[in-house]
Amino acid sequence: MSEKTNGQFNYRAFVSVLSGLTFAAMAATGLVMFFAPSCRIARDTSWTVWGYGKEQWTAVHVWFSIVFVIASAFHIYMNWAVLVNYFKTKLHQGFALRTEWIAALAICGVIGLGTIYDVAPFSSLVAWKDTFKHSEGGTGAGGQGWRGGRAALQQGQSYFASPASSTAGVGMGQKTLRQFCTDEGIELSSAISRLQSQGFTVRQTTTMREIADSAGVHPSKLRSLLQTR
Repeated sequence: MSEKTNGQFNYRAFVSVLSGLTFAAMAATGLVMFFAPSCRIARDTSWTVWGYGKEQWTAVHVWFSIVFVIASAFHIYMNWAVLVNYFKTKLHQGFALRTEWIAALAICGVIGLGTIYDVAPFSSLVAWKDTFKHSEGGTGAGGQGWRGGRAALQQGQSYFASPASSTAGVGMGQKTLRQFCTDEGIELSSAISRLQSQGFTVRQTTTMREIADSAGVHPSKLRSLLQTR
């Protein structure tokens, strides 16, 4: 796969441009999926963006991700000698590269572990996303909640709904475990421990319906379990 010049097809340029375009497409589709409602709400409201539903956006995102990974692998392969020489040169200059690698790895580690173990501020973004996607009652500063969006969609409109400003009017199933415990005056850590001891898959940002669905029970069973002293 040597680089071609003099008007011939340039594989290096092709791979670089392909990597950039697929990355941009992957970022755009990922943003749409981030704000997309849950599968149930998307199905019930016939949710679309630019005429395409959640399943279509997911499929497009997956394929762009696959092509991006392949293009990136070829990009590294075609520039391997340059990368190796760069690392060797920097290593001979001292500890600058080592410090840079440690800093980069530390940032990635903090992000990964913070997200896995639901630590703020990483948990705040996930909680906000879940509130945005699952809220049905109330109105946000910029527009209607999902219930208003559902009525509009039935009239042929399709748009992003703004998140509810509170959990007032939100059904139990659409509340996250954190929201439910706050509303019911239940200690969150105790609720998580109790549910996990019963075999439920639990995160404080998971909705009550998602927790119930994971075990094949009705959300009302969770209420009974958590409110039992």
